[in-house]
Amino acid sequence: MIKNNNVLSTAALLVVAFLLVINIGMLISYLFYGYQAEFHSDSAVKVLLAKEIVLANDYFPDDWNYINNDFFVFFGHTFIIPLLTVMPAGFTAHAFSGLFFAVLLLTGVWFLSGLTDLGTKRRLLILAIVAGGISSISAENLYGQVSYCAEIVFCCYLIFFSCKFFQSNGKRTYLWGMGIFLLVSLIYWENPQRATIVYGVPFLGAVCWQFMRGNSWIRRKLWQISAIFFMGLGVGIALHTYTLSGVNNILTVGDARWLSYEMMLRNLSLTPKGVLYVFGGLPNPGDYLVSLGGVYEALRLLAAVISAVLVPWAVFKAFRYSNDGMGFFGSFVAIAFASVFFLYVTTTIPDMNDAVQSSRYLLPSLFLGLIILLMSPIDRFKAPFSAISTIFIIVFFITSGYQIFRLSGKEVLPAWGQPGQYNPHKKSLVNFLISQNLEYGYATYWNAGVVSVLSDEKVLVRQILIKNGIPVPMKHLSSNRWYRPEARHGETFLLLTDAEAKLIEWEVLEAYNVKPDRSYEINGFNIYVFKDNLANHLPGWDAHFEVPFKFIPNEYSLRKLTLKRHKPKPEISAIIIFDGGNHEAI
Repeated sequence: MIKNNNVLSTAALLVVAFLLVINIGMLISYLFYGYQAEFHSDSAVKVLLAKEIVLANDYFPDDWNYINNDFFVFFGHTFIIPLLTVMPAGFTAHAFSGLFFAVLLLTGVWFLSGLTDLGTKRRLLILAIVAGGISSISAENLYGQVSYCAEIVFCCYLIFFSCKFFQSNGKRTYLWGMGIFLLVSLIYWENPQRATIVYGVPFLGAVCWQFMRGNSWIRRKLWQISAIFFMGLGVGIALHTYTLSGVNNILTVGDARWLSYEMMLRNLSLTPKGVLYVFGGLPNPGDYLVSLGGVYEALRLLAAVISAVLVPWAVFKAFRYSNDGMGFFGSFVAIAFASVFFLYVTTTIPDMNDAVQSSRYLLPSLFLGLIILLMSPIDRFKAPFSAISTIFIIVFFITSGYQIFRLSGKEVLPAWGQPGQYNPHKKSLVNFLISQNLEYGYATYWNAGVVSVLSDEKVLVRQILIKNGIPVPMKHLSSNRWYRPEARHGETFLLLTDAEAKLIEWEVLEAYNVKPDRSYEINGFNIYVFKDNLANHLPGWDAHFEVPFKFIPNEYSLRKLTLKRHKPKPEISAIIIFDGGNHEAI
């Protein structure tokens, strides 16, 4: 009997290891091939920033425009920088960055799963589920864009280092304490405001919870770890302040506002939709119920509902009844969700006009909560419903990798609601631009960086806005260097959709001696080619004003009203001519 049990256990371990290898293989395929279909300009930023760092020989380039006091200290671009010595700043470099962060995430989850006495088979099972993507939005944000993967990696290692600190004595205590100090310094260096919400409040809340439940020895450890945390916080904020003084920063969603009571209720009512989407449970509207696809959608919905119910219960049991590392882990996750949920419902941080895409804010805490559920004991005798439900979601998630990675682009595509952000014809557009020897141009945000990266730098497209009928630089995760005349000598182009082209005041552009020599149409895009760089002619592009510029009045110009008895007529105030730094008013 013992021999048979050993054989069965070995066979089960081999099956789990096989599933892990399969899911990792599909993940790698997704990173290097599948994600191209949904690759977008937010994802491209890390590649473009890495290139700017290499060109400027400065980790925080002076010309780069950061947003919301959010610095890229340790992010996807970190791994891309050394790759640029052997490859262009293209999609392959981006894919390697995603792979490196996937390894960090899987390693962090492996460490967390070792906080209890879980066997190797169960720990590999958890890794296989994580490698399988869990849902389309998880796959995109964790492995494709990597945006929330870094956040979860920091949480994993902060929790792991803290639990090891509580359990260690002697020199090992100093080792884990140093890890906590360096990690806290890093996350507060990047963004103190976000670090406080995402890491600080959950960490200190978990410390306080353990303090209330622990003995004198644990309380002494908690005082020590709190001191280490605040030292790291102080160093991180000091580094952030110093870095902020030397870079450009723009506030967007970071300048949050409180919502009205009615809008809070609206956000609250849409939160379950976001939770279901994080777990991959929203069926595609219009799909047939009685079909293979319909059955799969039903299973997805069931798995998401079960996860949404069991994850909070597993987290509650972890921090309420566990006296080991799971207690700290569970309380950290519970407070992390509560702090983000509060802002999610009461402020303008999420754009709930797109509740599905805004659900990414809930992803880190829900992901960590799912890990707690997967680590929880399965007792089929005392809690048969919970055991059966947990086994069901384990089987479903571990075998859904192919569908998740295959459907990711189709499901995430309509979620953003941004025209042109995802375009299945982008690759053919890139090939057309290359064939026409068009090497430098300008487009709106969602059509700019993505083309630059997909073309492996053969075509550089810089992001612009259309303001008052003319293109202007978009200072949002961009470099001021891109918009200077010396950035390009020779032909440039404008890449616009039909709707964007209608916003252009062509007669105003002609007044600035900007007139297209030729134009093309391809895949819903209009390409207008100009004889030289638009930055040579359009006002305000180069903030240095090292060459003469004339600001020509038009219907959008500043006006003054002359007070008379009859109906006042608007008059143009002035025309300002900038000439190498000197100016005069006419």
